[in-house]
Amino acid sequence: MSHTKFDIPSLNVELLEDETIYKVGVAPKDDAKYLLEDYGVFTRSTFDIRHLVQVCGYSTGGLAALAKAHLGIILDKSWTVRCSNWDAEELTKRQINYAAADAHVAIKILVKLINSYNKKGVMSWLTKSKSFEENWNNFQDIVDKFVDSGFKSSQIIHHNGTKHTKQKKSSYPHAIRSKPLYHNCFLAAPDDEVLCAIDNKKAQWYIDKGLADMVCEEPLTIKLRFEPVSRWAGDVAKYYQLTKENKCVVCGKANTYIRKNVVPQVMKEFSSHDVVLLCVDCHRNSNIADQAVRTQLALKSGAKILASSVNGRYGENTDLKKLRSAARTLLLHSKSGALPEARRHEFEGVIFQHYPEVSQITDELLKNISNTQSRYKNPEYESYGLKVVKHYLENEGGLLKLEQLWREHFLKAMKPQHLPALWSVTHTEERLRIRWEEGRLSEEQMKQIGVNWS
Repeated sequence: MSHTKFDIPSLNVELLEDETIYKVGVAPKDDAKYLLEDYGVFTRSTFDIRHLVQVCGYSTGGLAALAKAHLGIILDKSWTVRCSNWDAEELTKRQINYAAADAHVAIKILVKLINSYNKKGVMSWLTKSKSFEENWNNFQDIVDKFVDSGFKSSQIIHHNGTKHTKQKKSSYPHAIRSKPLYHNCFLAAPDDEVLCAIDNKKAQWYIDKGLADMVCEEPLTIKLRFEPVSRWAGDVAKYYQLTKENKCVVCGKANTYIRKNVVPQVMKEFSSHDVVLLCVDCHRNSNIADQAVRTQLALKSGAKILASSVNGRYGENTDLKKLRSAARTLLLHSKSGALPEARRHEFEGVIFQHYPEVSQITDELLKNISNTQSRYKNPEYESYGLKVVKHYLENEGGLLKLEQLWREHFLKAMKPQHLPALWSVTHTEERLRIRWEEGRLSEEQMKQIGVNWS
């Protein structure tokens, strides 16, 4: 069978399906699911490094957070590369570096955890060994406890070997919080000026890393041992110094709440200013109201909303899918003989129907069919978010206008009565002006955001 340019090279397929080779990363099981859906590749032996991070007693997070915490590396997570054209014939140098770093950093984190923490005996309860060499020789025993296991499993294993079961989460598609999001601890500079409010885990991280000292228990306040690169000024500084209330910013309900991104994350870097709390009802109403803006932006930019989902990227040939499934089943049971005779004849019939000229089904034929791609690229697919962003960059004067549009929409649609003081539609512009005055904003960045202060 012929292969399209969207096929994965056979060598890569063999690597991904080889259960003796571990695929390390953050949420690799999700990546395996996408590879199966988009390319029909059965990725085996995935290992989520967050299991090991948690075993060693450290806070978990995304790959960028783990890279910063354990390697001191800042990964490039800008929307301009994340939402760039990954289907291009030739990737840019920045795209290549982004993809390579994501793959390499996870392995570096894993190696550091093994090298650093087995010396402290943290791993001994897993490996039942004491020496450095034995820990590495028994690495497979460690991974086998978590291989192909999603991180959000019902059981958590701590570094001391104890276990506890997590409470079952709500079936509501967004994460409903029953515990406070804001702990209102404070981070101060060496001269005692309060820089911002942070959560208690972040405060403890600074202390554990030897970067800060606790100066007050109630409210918990820590002081940096070094001078920060920059400090905010004016209302921006005052905003980050404020305590935040754990309640819906629209109606004030405080029993359960969901985080809401007022500005879609696809077009901006993370900013706590645009993450607010809403109760379940207000969150649903806000999402419904957002659809009007998305439609408006789609009409303005020529984007297609329905084509923005992952399923919109590819179509699927059902006949080829059935053929490949039959081949893989026959190949899997070719040696064991566990497949019932009737089922074997049924699957062989599928093969012969597609290959009437074939007189005998061989393992080589089955392997070739197993690598057949039943999915094909949808030529009409386009990224909704990327097209809207490009439209604003090229025709509307920059991203600040798009960002402010979303904030103004939230205020008009939801009429929030409990927003934090100093929450502002122009918050990002005020932050960027401070960076500009400090010489930390390039002309290219100025062009993208749509300002000219020179």
